[in-house]
Amino acid sequence: MKSILNFNVRSLCFVLAMLVVQCAFAQNKTITGTVTDNKQEPLIGVNVVVKGNTSVGAITDLDGKYSLSVPEGKSTLVFSYIGYVTQEVPVGSRNTVDVVLVDDAQALDEVVVVGYGTMKKSDLTGSVSSITSDKFKTGTDLSPQQLMQGAFSGVNISQNSGKPGGSNTIRVRGGTSITASNDPLYVIDGVPINASAGVSSSHIASNGSNTDFFDQESVNPLSTLNPGDIESINILKDASATAIYGSRGANGVIMITTKKGKKGVKQLDYSFNLGISNVANKLDVLTGDEYRKVVNDLGLTLDDKGDNADWQDRIFRTAISQNHYLSFMSGGEDTNYRASLGYSNQDGIMLGSGMTSANARMNVNHSALDGKLKLTLNLSYGETHADQAPVSNTVGSEMGSSMLYEAYVFNPTYPVYGDNGDFVDAPPYRVNPVSFASEILDERKNRKFLGNLTADWNFYKPFTLQVNAGYTYNQIERNSYISKSNLLGNSSNGYVSVQKLSDYSKLLETILKYNQKFGKHSVDAMLGYSYQYFYDEGNHTRAYGFLSDTFKWYSLAAAKTVESISSFAQSNTLISMYGRVNYNYADKYLFTATVRRDGSSRFGADHKWGIFPSAAASWRISQEEFYHSDVLTDLKLRASYGITGNQEIGNYNSLNTLGASTSGYLVGGEKVTIVLPQQYSNPDIKWEQTAQTDIGLDFGLFNGRIRGSIDYYYKKTTDLLLSVAVPSPSLITSQIANVGSVKNQGIEIDLGFDVLRTKDFSWDVNLNFSRNKNELISLSNDKWTGENMKVAPCQGQGLSGTYAQLVMPGHPLGTFYGKRFIGIVDGKEQFANDGEPEVIGCAQPDFTYGIATSLHYKNWSLSMNLRGSVGNDVYNCTANNLAYLNNLPGRNVLKEAVTAGVNREEAKIFSSRFIEDGSFLRMDNISLGYDFSYKPLRITHARVFVSAQNLFVITGYSGLDPEVNSEVSRTGIAPLGIDYLSYPKARTFTMGINVSF
Repeated sequence: MKSILNFNVRSLCFVLAMLVVQCAFAQNKTITGTVTDNKQEPLIGVNVVVKGNTSVGAITDLDGKYSLSVPEGKSTLVFSYIGYVTQEVPVGSRNTVDVVLVDDAQALDEVVVVGYGTMKKSDLTGSVSSITSDKFKTGTDLSPQQLMQGAFSGVNISQNSGKPGGSNTIRVRGGTSITASNDPLYVIDGVPINASAGVSSSHIASNGSNTDFFDQESVNPLSTLNPGDIESINILKDASATAIYGSRGANGVIMITTKKGKKGVKQLDYSFNLGISNVANKLDVLTGDEYRKVVNDLGLTLDDKGDNADWQDRIFRTAISQNHYLSFMSGGEDTNYRASLGYSNQDGIMLGSGMTSANARMNVNHSALDGKLKLTLNLSYGETHADQAPVSNTVGSEMGSSMLYEAYVFNPTYPVYGDNGDFVDAPPYRVNPVSFASEILDERKNRKFLGNLTADWNFYKPFTLQVNAGYTYNQIERNSYISKSNLLGNSSNGYVSVQKLSDYSKLLETILKYNQKFGKHSVDAMLGYSYQYFYDEGNHTRAYGFLSDTFKWYSLAAAKTVESISSFAQSNTLISMYGRVNYNYADKYLFTATVRRDGSSRFGADHKWGIFPSAAASWRISQEEFYHSDVLTDLKLRASYGITGNQEIGNYNSLNTLGASTSGYLVGGEKVTIVLPQQYSNPDIKWEQTAQTDIGLDFGLFNGRIRGSIDYYYKKTTDLLLSVAVPSPSLITSQIANVGSVKNQGIEIDLGFDVLRTKDFSWDVNLNFSRNKNELISLSNDKWTGENMKVAPCQGQGLSGTYAQLVMPGHPLGTFYGKRFIGIVDGKEQFANDGEPEVIGCAQPDFTYGIATSLHYKNWSLSMNLRGSVGNDVYNCTANNLAYLNNLPGRNVLKEAVTAGVNREEAKIFSSRFIEDGSFLRMDNISLGYDFSYKPLRITHARVFVSAQNLFVITGYSGLDPEVNSEVSRTGIAPLGIDYLSYPKARTFTMGINVSF
């Protein structure tokens, strides 16, 4: 009986539901139409919703057409589109509603994200550069940093290597520090992230370690952020823009805003692309036949296995990558959201390397209390799994090796496998390059969570109270193993390294905002308080002696010997109070004043707090009544001055610290660990401070057909934190102190051209130019005297103990210092000034530039991005190792070693012979696409495209690539302009499709 009753109830509900649906459809009618601009050109992506019921809506297609079902009666359609005046059109009895949208001059004024808010670009008093998602490059596995490359003046971005998920070096208006971080601050949806936590610990090598041949490159802090989720990137460059971030603003601020849902829009997007990559360049080493001839000509013993190989061809491969991205957005009257999922699988161009990544994001916006309360929730999680080829920048002696080094030096007459099927090695030191891919494993997993909840309450008309709570969590797991069967691991019967790092931060911000207009006067002000706590920890275990390779890192207890165990934990707190006032009179005169007071636990007891003020003004000359010009239609003069800081010096440098020693005493036959001082306290440690002046001019010609800006800046950084010698006798030999100063000055030019615009064709070009001059002013003060610092150690057999760069007053950071090569006489290298070292080059460029152009013809589009650098020198440390005949016969050499004329008896010498001009012009990205719609499948917009990345490089540099920063220092931070055994860059061709429903 009960089952019969349930069945009848379900049947009744079904019938009622069908009646309701029929009634609903009976009361609706379908409205179609076309939306165009005042030139009768169709507008794509216009939002069309029913007034009062934003759940009913549509988006115009490529032809500007739309279709939606609306209730019978007095329905009104609302048409909205960025840059145009929103229109409300009653439907009445019509079934077709065509609309012409009118330009909104005010809406066309681009809105940019600044610290703790947004501003119209025309109202800016500081120097801010921005790029939106419609201007991003297209291709496979582009990192967020690559989207910015070449797009901004004053921002130099270079890839440290070509490996999947590789790191980048970013300098905003030059480097300001020697030992502290020079990386900009990243702020994602209002949450500053700690990009440097664990950087110095994520590498696993140390002097004398068996793990020195593993990859030492640091992790990209944005590797888990999907470019498809990014709406815009804004870079704050001058002190007026960055001072609101106080102690973290000296190196610039990169503001990343992710995509949100839109009111009245329901849209499903899917994108897929497939990429094919090959190595872009190889080194010119001897082939097997050439090797035989040279060894025989030199009268050396030849170990000939009969092959004729280039081992680079055996470790490089054609790599396949694929990306999938799915997003859905929906918006109602009070709530809108956007959710996305991303997945990518990228093979590296070297055997045994690759990376898979997955990420998810949810952004929700909700308004209540008649729009007076607005809630924003942003949640994201990303995970990457990387198989890392053993490519190290710190090997090359007879006691260590890596995959790339062996590919360059391994005997080219050897086959890959012997008759027994095993890899053919050349004991005791030379390891078969191909064996690294399967017998030396290095896996790194990175997990990152980022979330924040923001509440804005407009409790009284001009006042808004904002509370922002954020949390970040990052985890790195790195497991590495050397097989018993590999030449590098058989002496230790298998070697394992297990490392775990994690960090998190907690953020709470409270901000009171005031925004009011009084006739021609307007004031936009804010006062805020911020608390952010950072914590990171890690452990690292090394062990060897396994019965079987099966154990690897899964069972450390199976190891015969635990070589070392280390762990750490550290934290720091940053508390801040800040305020900003923007004043605008008649859109002609604009003033900005900012001040921030930061307190950091990292600094000495007497200097934990710092104050960072700034002021700026701009004059929109073109708004004056006396100004009349049909050519120069927009003109604005800007000026700013401010002070920012740098707190990225690490933790506990102001305190006395103790540490356990690896040595100890034997007491009763047992070892007793001893604890010794590691550093002395310094209560006088304070902030590195950067004072910056900026003068800029923004202009537009012919109503914006030509537009641009010119900036001159001068910034001086004082109280540099350096390690100085402690007077003897002392157990501790060095001390961290504020002793130095450095300056940067330069000019930036940005230009944009709407070259041609017709009904079917458009062409625009954007150019940027940057010149920065860097100089170290001092390494001393009235209390401490710092000495010239040797940095960038030369790596490789025969070069140990030599340094490529010298930090010294009166010269730029990145100055190469060594012997000046003047030629070869009688088989010997000759040097100027009796071989005394001198300045022989600089890694800093004279200027950098970028060129971006896009052409549109009907549904076709073509975009190109080029960028270049002029005047930067590169130390080719790889050639310094491989361009000498004394490598033979045990190690192969470059062909240059044969043709250079240096006798085989001559030792390797670091000199200007290997300092090369690294100037280049790179075709970074080129993309050809076709846009269309297909209504039978409800596809409102689709785009198919093909693109090429790193298509060509024009350069005189003889190495693999002039844009390289090899991590030769074992610190996790790569010095500028060093090229040694870097993972090669790839040339990638991509095809893909983006579809919107």
